[in-house]
Amino acid sequence: MRVARSWLLGTSVAAICGIGGTAEAQTRRFDVPAQSASTGVLVFAHQAGIQILVSTPVAAGVRTNRVQGSMDVTAALRMLLAGTDLVPVRTGGAITLKRQPAISHAAYTPAADQPVAAPAEQPAAPPPAAPAEAAPDDAQDIVVTGIRASLQQSINVKRAAGNIVDVITAQDIGKLPDQNVAESMSRITGVQITRREGDGSNFTVRGISQNRLEINGRTFLGPGAGGNASLESVSPEIIASIVVAKSPTADMPEGALGATVNLKTKRPLDLADLVVSGRVQGAYTDQAKHLGYRGSALVSKNFSDTLGVLASAAYSNTHTRGYSFDTGGWTRTNNIDGNGDGVNDPGLFRPNRFMARIFDRQEQRLTLNSSIQYRPADQWEIILDGTYTRLKRERSSANYQILLNDNDMGAVADENGTVVSGTFNNVTVRPLVYDEPTEFRSTNLGFSTKYDGDIVKVSADASYSKGRGTDGGPGASFAYVVVPRAGRTANATIDFTKGNPVPDLDLTSNFDLNDPSQYQLASVFDGDNITDNSGYDGRVDFTILTDFGPLQSIQVGSRYEKIQFYSESPQSLPTAASLLGRGDLNGDGIITVDELPGLTYGNDQGSFYPGVDGDFPRDILGGTVDKTVARDTLGLPLPRADNIPLGRVSIKDVEQDTLAFYAKGNFTGEIAGLALTGNAGVRYVTLERVSSGYLSDTQPTQAKARFDYWLPSANASLDLRRNLTFRLAAAMVVARPGLNDVGVSFIPLLVSRTGSRGNPTLRPFEATQYDATLEWYFAPSSALTAAAFYKKVNSFTINVTQSETIVGLSEQIDPSTGQPYGQFQITQPTNGSSGTIKGFELAYQQSLRFLPAPFDNLGVQANYTFVDSKTPLIDEATQAALPLPGLSKNSYNLIGFYEDKTFMLRVAYIWRSSSLTGQGSAAAGGSSYAAARGQLDMSAQVNLTPNVRLTVEGINLTRSVERAYLQTPLRLSSSGREDRRVFFGVAATF
Repeated sequence: MRVARSWLLGTSVAAICGIGGTAEAQTRRFDVPAQSASTGVLVFAHQAGIQILVSTPVAAGVRTNRVQGSMDVTAALRMLLAGTDLVPVRTGGAITLKRQPAISHAAYTPAADQPVAAPAEQPAAPPPAAPAEAAPDDAQDIVVTGIRASLQQSINVKRAAGNIVDVITAQDIGKLPDQNVAESMSRITGVQITRREGDGSNFTVRGISQNRLEINGRTFLGPGAGGNASLESVSPEIIASIVVAKSPTADMPEGALGATVNLKTKRPLDLADLVVSGRVQGAYTDQAKHLGYRGSALVSKNFSDTLGVLASAAYSNTHTRGYSFDTGGWTRTNNIDGNGDGVNDPGLFRPNRFMARIFDRQEQRLTLNSSIQYRPADQWEIILDGTYTRLKRERSSANYQILLNDNDMGAVADENGTVVSGTFNNVTVRPLVYDEPTEFRSTNLGFSTKYDGDIVKVSADASYSKGRGTDGGPGASFAYVVVPRAGRTANATIDFTKGNPVPDLDLTSNFDLNDPSQYQLASVFDGDNITDNSGYDGRVDFTILTDFGPLQSIQVGSRYEKIQFYSESPQSLPTAASLLGRGDLNGDGIITVDELPGLTYGNDQGSFYPGVDGDFPRDILGGTVDKTVARDTLGLPLPRADNIPLGRVSIKDVEQDTLAFYAKGNFTGEIAGLALTGNAGVRYVTLERVSSGYLSDTQPTQAKARFDYWLPSANASLDLRRNLTFRLAAAMVVARPGLNDVGVSFIPLLVSRTGSRGNPTLRPFEATQYDATLEWYFAPSSALTAAAFYKKVNSFTINVTQSETIVGLSEQIDPSTGQPYGQFQITQPTNGSSGTIKGFELAYQQSLRFLPAPFDNLGVQANYTFVDSKTPLIDEATQAALPLPGLSKNSYNLIGFYEDKTFMLRVAYIWRSSSLTGQGSAAAGGSSYAAARGQLDMSAQVNLTPNVRLTVEGINLTRSVERAYLQTPLRLSSSGREDRRVFFGVAATF
């Protein structure tokens, strides 16, 4: 009997793996503890990279064996199932485990449609009988490659995790029309992203922006403000999976109030022996009317299953165009008659300006990734990883500005005190042209090694990160500030009541507004935002296997991290009077437009905001400017902190050292016959921070802070049924404030007379959180999950705005008005009191295999997140409590797909409700909000051969408009619309 069972298992495994292709044939590393079949099969399938299904009745009462070490999947599967009566059967494209029938009856042939000879090491056996046909009910078990296989792989990772996670895998990422990893993350339940110039650039999880971002489990430091990674420059092509951990374990690095997001790059020994893939696509942007291109390539080679080398690259070159309207904020005034009774009304709000902007951008993105993976022995592994990203964006923008005032006529205010229409006399018209480049570069290097002994496992990891950037950004960098020449006047009639993305505007003047010769120089704006961030970390971890009842293993370890963050935001504003010696070529006492070096005016940029309703100027005066020529000719200094007045006060120089130790226990057992697994532990963290900067150009300053925390955590998972899992988690967490918030600098914004100042005494966010999930995996590639969460935040950070006189700046003359700048509204983060964040998530995905052909190739994914918060933030204008900034109460994803052997189509729609973006002062119009917005994307492919496919992807198909407002939607602060982007080409994998 035992011999017959062994022969049957051996032939089953050999046949299955022989049919399965490269995934099953290659060598992999396994570490699967002995456990119940309901969980052991899932863990094994994830580590083997294959799809294995087992039903509840079949798995009941069966325990699978421990599998450890490097071996091919055939041998590993045989080891897993040895001594059980489980037999693998290939049904269509899936591996399904069945119970072995009685050996005394007709032999059961596990490998469909072909007999298999007995392995040489097994005793001879009679030839097997005719192949067994899968029962009709087994059709539910079929899992095919492509999207469904990708969804199943994500499910396998989620089910095998020791904490609450959501996952998106490489193939799923590749099927979505995403330009960068931020957009890929937005498909995950509870993740919301913000966009910059049409690209996903930052993210929140469950409405929370205090998250930890990792690459291969290490800190992902980048060139952004506060050391944030530049996600818009990271191609999803290099990613194997994105894991969003919503409940922590003690061995995970601290720093997440919302979640820890781990970007896992591809590794060579996880792939076939030789993989060569590439993609070339055209990239059409409809507002820019430009055809660019993008491409990617990957080569991975394994040598003798012990050494693997992988290299990949992704590059794109595109031109994009964006349209935006901006009011430059709103001002509370007592000098406007808002009801027509001839008496000025107190406390009304008027827009500061009408700004029409056209951005023309040339963008180049480069992502390089490499990995060397070496296994000198079954128990020993060494990995070297490297990732490099670069984003270079050259912007030339027209900024047509109408500076408004209190000289009104016929103004109308609504019930909220918002001046929604009126005529403003003697306004200032400024047709500005900006040169505002951005360049971000980041490098991440990592080394890891691990050795798996029979009792003790040890691993070590170290990494280095570097991020540098110069970010002129929209509205910064270089511009000549021009105003009408003496005697030129204009009046503006503006109307917000229609609720369009751009208010109606009618201009009357005594001169040709689009004639450049009618303007003269008032001043120069020359600024930059410069970052230089670096960091390194190292950790060592030990896992001790135990035999103490339910305690399966004990983990202990330590981690050290050092981050250095530097930024400066200098602004140079020389007046026209100071430049007469070099710029006034004809000696008439002014500098006219034709005397400005590097500046060319024209109407080449075309219409402003075409296709949007409204009556406003469409053909605005634009052009180009070359800041290098301007600086050289006029003798302007490069905008650096050491070169210009008050430059050093913008410096933020922060060093942060973190040392942590942890201990964690992993357990498994049963409650009332139900399988229970989990972990519990504690993490000790000590953080030291030094913030340096300048109070003036000659007065340095420094502040130090230290914080210590004990952070317990626990996770438990109970299998109510084989396909129904209930999880509970609880933890204390801390999230460090952004490093840019703890600097000692002051950064003025002269146009709006506002500014920001850091706070070196700012404490980390502290919270106690609770999570619960119910996960039902009711069919292959299908799941229905519900999650609830509650976070008690003990130390919110709040922003306080107050009026200040800035010595050395307030007394300077504003060249636009001829008056001193006066007081500034300065915003500074401070330590606040407690609050709560709570909500729930629902997620559903299903392959609709029960439908008749061809509709059985359809599938759907959907998720919804509700988040509510109670914070100590108070709106100064209304005295009402404010929600957590960046939090949308409601958000959802809807994805539908069709996939057969030849054709694939996927359509994705993402939506989020309005959210608070900043706590504002009443004098400046109140708090700021982003309006609700949705976006429709799609992707499709046609498989020409098993290796070659045609692809097409569309992003922002409806060209939805982004809007922002202050306090009330009619107090519009900005709107923007980006290109509809279409990518098309060919991809191949060999």
